[in-house]
Parts: sequence; C-alpha cells; structure tokens
Amino acid sequence: MTVTNDPTRFTDEQLATLATLQVKLNSLGVEGDFLPDVSVGPIVTLYRFVPKNATRVSLVERVAPDLAIALKVEAVQVRRVDNAVGIYVPNKTRTLVQFRDSIGPVWTAFNDKHQRIPILFGIDHMGTFVSEDLTTLPHLLIAGATNSGKSTLINSILASLVYTIPKDRLQLVLSDVKQVEFTHFTGAPHLRYPVATDVGKTLKYLQWLIDEINNRLTTLSQRRCQNILQHNQSSYPFMPYILLVIDELAEILMNQERELYIDETGKERTRTLGKVAEHRLGLIAQKARATGIHIIAATQRPSVRVVEGNIKANFPARVSFRLPSEADSRTILGTGGAEQLLSQGDMLYMSPNTPAIRRLHAPIASLSDIEQAIDIACRR
Repeated sequence: MTVTNDPTRFTDEQLATLATLQVKLNSLGVEGDFLPDVSVGPIVTLYRFVPKNATRVSLVERVAPDLAIALKVEAVQVRRVDNAVGIYVPNKTRTLVQFRDSIGPVWTAFNDKHQRIPILFGIDHMGTFVSEDLTTLPHLLIAGATNSGKSTLINSILASLVYTIPKDRLQLVLSDVKQVEFTHFTGAPHLRYPVATDVGKTLKYLQWLIDEINNRLTTLSQRRCQNILQHNQSSYPFMPYILLVIDELAEILMNQERELYIDETGKERTRTLGKVAEHRLGLIAQKARATGIHIIAATQRPSVRVVEGNIKANFPARVSFRLPSEADSRTILGTGGAEQLLSQGDMLYMSPNTPAIRRLHAPIASLSDIEQAIDIACRR
C-alpha cells in the first residue's frame, strides 16, 4: 500500500493518521492507495482511499471499527465518495458551525438564487455551505438521539427563515408537545398560531391545514393555476407559503389517548389520537406541495412504528444525526452509518435531488441569535 502524494502537503496530524491507517489496513489485508486529496471539515477530516486488486469497498466499510480503535477515536465512518472510498476521521480540535456564519448563504439563496424556502443544512467536508429549497423536497424528516444536534438544526432553520423571509411570504405552524424547543419563537411575526404545546392543539392545527389545502386547491382551480408558484408569478395577491414544524413526531403518532367518532355507518366508535394524527399528517403530506404547504418533522425514536407507510413515502428528504443502532439508521436512510456519527451537529443528509448521502455539520443558533432574528423580523 502506498500514499500517492507529496508528504509536505500534509500536517503532522494528517501524516500520523495516514501512517496509522496504512499500517492497520495492511494488517487487515485491505489493499489500495491513498489519494493526495485530504478535506478538512469543522468536525472530521476526509481521507480518500482507492481499493485495488480484489479488495471490495464493502471490506473497507467492515473494518471501520478496527480503524477507530487504531486511531483512538470515537468512530470512523467509511463511505463511497466520487471515485474513491472516503474515510472520515474525527478531528482532535473541532470547530462548531456558528449561525452568524451561515445566515449569509441563506440570504443569498433566497434573494439571488430565488429559493423560496431556503433550508441551510450545514457545511460539507469541503467547507461549502449546503442549502436546498424546501419546496423541491417537499417535506423533511429529521431523526437523532438526545443531544445529537436535531433540535439545534431545527432552531437554526427557523431562525434563518424568520430573519430572511418576510412574514407576508411565509407563515409558520409549530408543534412542541415537550414544551421546551419552540418557546424562543413566541412573538415571531411569522407564527400563524401560538405554538401548539399538546397533542389536542396539534390535531386542531393539522385539521386547519387540511381545510387550508382544500381552500387553496379551489382557489388555484378557479384561477386556472396548476400550483402556488404559477399563482404567485401572476397578478393575483401573493399566496404565502406555510411551514408546519413538529418537534417530536413520535409523541404525537404514538399517543394512546382515545376519542369518540361516528363511522361511515353511523356507529359510535373510538380511536387513538395517534391514529388521527397519522391520518391527517398523511393527507397534508400527499396534497400539500401544489398549495405551498410543507412539513419538517423530527423524532428521537425512528422506529418502524413511527417511520412507516405514508410517513416514510412522503418524506423523501431525510436527515439523521447520531442514532443508537444500525437498524435505526436503516429505518431513516435505508443504509447504516448514522450509528457512527459524532455529536455536535454531525449528520447525514439524503436528498431526492441528489443520489448520494452527504455528511454535513449543522450550524448552531444560540438563544441570542434567535432573539436577534425575531427582533429584526418584527422591525422589518
């Protein structure tokens, strides 16, 4: 095995890492060469390895735990990157991605790139800010264990949207049944209703959204517009986009409280509030795109009981922070890897617009950042 590079291009830490990787891979019978391209991100450094002879990519992936032990780090992730195998190694010194550094790219995406709801996911291993228009996704599912960075990303997304998009162009409907995440956004001019802090109020908001979708579809039909974009490009009054954000999806879908209802035969029956929420959320996800209504939902428990059927089918864009097991990772992403992530906003992003799953590092919005964004929005 050889390192096809000029050693003077690397720092002492990188050279030591490469030497350790060479020795360990060689001892495990993994043949290949390292490329001279090393990408240093805020949390991890990417080393590119090209297997040779009979060495399979799957073999390199399987030895990731051995590499982590050899390097004395929490975890090493191995994923295909372009025409090489990427070996992601945690940095000894890690830099957090600050909200104030990310707000510029969001502003540019909205004003110059004409993204209607720009979602900044974070920075990739090349130091490039990655953002996408939520209207093209059109819904986003976020999973992550406690303290992995899930709620931090949502707060950053909301703060950036409040700061960037005028309140007459975007309305927010927020559900926070744990009552700990969205309290900072009380007073934001974009809020269509007060933050829902229980399942009952969340269900009312979901029903309002269903009614709003039907009203908008009627309006679009009367004005002979196929979708909200066509409508807003005409001379009609601007129809604002609506973003529903649910902080803990599992708390809602798995709620076992029961309510009475009358079935189609006129008989009185009962059903759980979780089933009601699942049904209403499914209706919104299926019909909302043309009317400019989009969903960001997050959960700590990505079990098949939560992420199944219509939920998974209608959320093609997914983010996963660190998860307890490979099975959890496969539930969200269809592949392992999330169990090897670090904390502090380290994440994998799967987009319907690109074939590859990308490893990104999410920005952190402090309470002061959120308050300033709301203050600016209120004075705009």
